[in-house]
Amino acid sequence: MKKILNATTLFLVLIAGSLVSTSCTNLSPEKTFEIAALNSNLLSRFGSKEINEKLQSEAQVYDETQKKMIPSTYQDSFKYDITNLETRLKTIQDIPEDEDNKELLQASKDLFTYAITKQKEGYLPIAKLKDEKASPEQIEKAIADFDASTQKDIDAKFTKLMNVAQTYVDKHNINAKIGM
Repeated sequence: MKKILNATTLFLVLIAGSLVSTSCTNLSPEKTFEIAALNSNLLSRFGSKEINEKLQSEAQVYDETQKKMIPSTYQDSFKYDITNLETRLKTIQDIPEDEDNKELLQASKDLFTYAITKQKEGYLPIAKLKDEKASPEQIEKAIADFDASTQKDIDAKFTKLMNVAQTYVDKHNINAKIGM
């Protein structure tokens, strides 16, 4: 009797553990959509619009010890924003890929990876120009050059993600409106 009770207890623990691990790794289609597609709104102002807006405001970063935003250099402020995007990308990468969500996740990862890389290559040197008090003309030229070299690709990647997201939303009857 004790062996049967132990075996039954072990079996129930294994089932409960399996359910918990499965529920933690298999996200609903709605949650997958939210993480993979809605997070892309962070990139909707990519390029000159975002750069100019940030350069017009005070450079700040979040100080964990003080639990508030504090003044910083523009380079550190841009690095802070890039770190936040990298955190979002990691969240997308942590979603288990399957046949159902593969295209959505790949399009999202492609967009975020491209944006992060280009921000490191473009935003940071522009922020450095601002920190070093370069002329407004130099900064404007750097921003225009950045847009010229990235806008076509970022738009294509964003459009691809929105098209894939629309298909995913339709397939899973998710209440969402996709705008491009």
